[in-house]
Amino acid sequence: MKNGIFAVRAAALPVALACSFIFTTGHALADDSALALPQVMVTATRVEQPLADVLSSVSVITRADIERSQAQSLADLLQGEAGFEFARNGGPGAVTSFFLRGQNSINSVIVVDGVRSSVDQIGSLLVIDIPLQQIERIEILRGNASALYGDAAVGGVISITTVTGKGKELAYGSVGWGTSNTRQLQAGYAGVFEGVRLNLSLSQSASDGFSAIDSAKKASANPDKDGYTSNFLALNLDRNMDADTAVGLRVKFSSSADDYDDAFGTSTEKNLLKRETQNLGAFVKRAWTQSWSSVLDFSVSQMRYEDSRNGALYTAGDGSYKNGLSTGTQRELRWSNTLQALPATLLNFGLDYVQSSYKGEGDNAYEMRKSGLGSYLGVTQSLDTLTLQANVRNDQLTTEEPSVGNSAKNDQKINSSLLGLGYKLGGGWRINGTISTGFRAPTAYEVAATPGLKSETYQSGEVGLVFAQGTTYARAAYFQARTEDAIDTEDYVTYTNVGRTENIGLEAAMRTQLWGNALALTMVSQDPKNVATGKRLARRAQIYGTLSASRVTGGVEWGGKVYAAGDRKDSDYSDTLLPGYAIASFYASKEIEPGWTLRARIENAFDRKYELASGYNTPGAGVFVTLQYQAK
Repeated sequence: MKNGIFAVRAAALPVALACSFIFTTGHALADDSALALPQVMVTATRVEQPLADVLSSVSVITRADIERSQAQSLADLLQGEAGFEFARNGGPGAVTSFFLRGQNSINSVIVVDGVRSSVDQIGSLLVIDIPLQQIERIEILRGNASALYGDAAVGGVISITTVTGKGKELAYGSVGWGTSNTRQLQAGYAGVFEGVRLNLSLSQSASDGFSAIDSAKKASANPDKDGYTSNFLALNLDRNMDADTAVGLRVKFSSSADDYDDAFGTSTEKNLLKRETQNLGAFVKRAWTQSWSSVLDFSVSQMRYEDSRNGALYTAGDGSYKNGLSTGTQRELRWSNTLQALPATLLNFGLDYVQSSYKGEGDNAYEMRKSGLGSYLGVTQSLDTLTLQANVRNDQLTTEEPSVGNSAKNDQKINSSLLGLGYKLGGGWRINGTISTGFRAPTAYEVAATPGLKSETYQSGEVGLVFAQGTTYARAAYFQARTEDAIDTEDYVTYTNVGRTENIGLEAAMRTQLWGNALALTMVSQDPKNVATGKRLARRAQIYGTLSASRVTGGVEWGGKVYAAGDRKDSDYSDTLLPGYAIASFYASKEIEPGWTLRARIENAFDRKYELASGYNTPGAGVFVTLQYQAK
């Protein structure tokens, strides 16, 4: 079997490049409705850069892509993107883990409007349930980016740009309904008011859901439906004070209540997890000269989790090993600069300061503080057909338990680096390569359990071929990454630096327009494993990919997507395998009146039964209908 896997990898590169050549010769025949692919990236270097010149592996999802997909959540939208996998304990609204480039779920970073998203005490990302109606654009940077973003960016970075006010004042909104009595409602107003760009949006979603746990496999769990409700509010304001200075304000609030099943509970107990996050941010942008600009950004985030059973919070001594109440506050100050030192030399440099505090009440009670200061410098140099990228970063982090003092204090000083080289072959072709180092520091919870932990450290590299021309963007890459001092636990009470993990693989992705069809294809073959034991890492497939297509006929845009993944090991502590699966979805939309669009989606159209976590159910066949309004 192993030889077969590597045979697939060896075939992936030429197949992907052959596909890109075929579509290159055909894209000029696409009709006038074909849209050019996004041309500017900012995530890969922290400065604007043409997509065709980016050295690292990247993907871009536009607002049109989001509306076309009609996905129910961020995880469902990203499923099938090269380098991205997820696991979920039930349906939308349930606990979800993201895996980038085969790394653990806490080894990735999400950036929203240029600001790194906060995490909770165990390192989990707090914004994975951001409403898709709020998102203008997503950039996915695959592979180690610690030299740019610091702690935990070793799997990659998901950068989200939210909707902002543009041009005249416009109202927008949508209402939707679907299977399991799923309801969605959104309303917003955006535009420019006397020089102030504004976007105000409110959204709510809810569903009756289905039983999160398969009672045939875990008979003790409650077989009732597990629904969810979610509310979100966002306000973005910014204004140009003069030709060189702009100021802005961001406010975000989200709350959710998710029913869930406890695999170790009883058939009559009801479990509810309430989550609430608040974020307030302000920024100043200043162009000091024609070649030097800066951004100073400050934000405060607060999170609160309430975990209850039968209406009462879990408490210490109840034998659940859960924290009924978890709270956290995170303050961030970021100063970033872009300097065009020479016509072909672009520098970026800055400082990131983060201060966090966390508290948990229950059987695993803790009170932790964490602070970090990161300084970074990057240069991008163009030399005719050559492009050079070099980044270095230093991070100094301290995690401590105030009530204990130095006996529960963890200090980390880590340097990260990235070196990349690209060469233009002509005709839209380019060969790229990068090598990098990075790290993931122990989380607050891990330090509370085991103060003496070391940071996980990473070494990674990749080489690939890129074709970018007109409406076609194709990329194939060979990558490898190795982790030293990987942090692990067997009982979630104590943690150790167990040794090494690695992932080696090939990934290919292509987007194009062909004879009026928008086509996308991805394929990943990888081998994420624990080097010491030789066992696969949990919930990551060795091969997966997707094929999607859409076109406009008679004023109706319609399309479909097929996603397939091989088997996955369910847990690091068992040899249970989750079977491979393939699911298909279909969608259509039509503008029925100026500004009014009717959209419909069939999810898991053939009602395939599959698992993302052992014993947990996933959505069956479902139908969703949305009426959308966008003033013109």
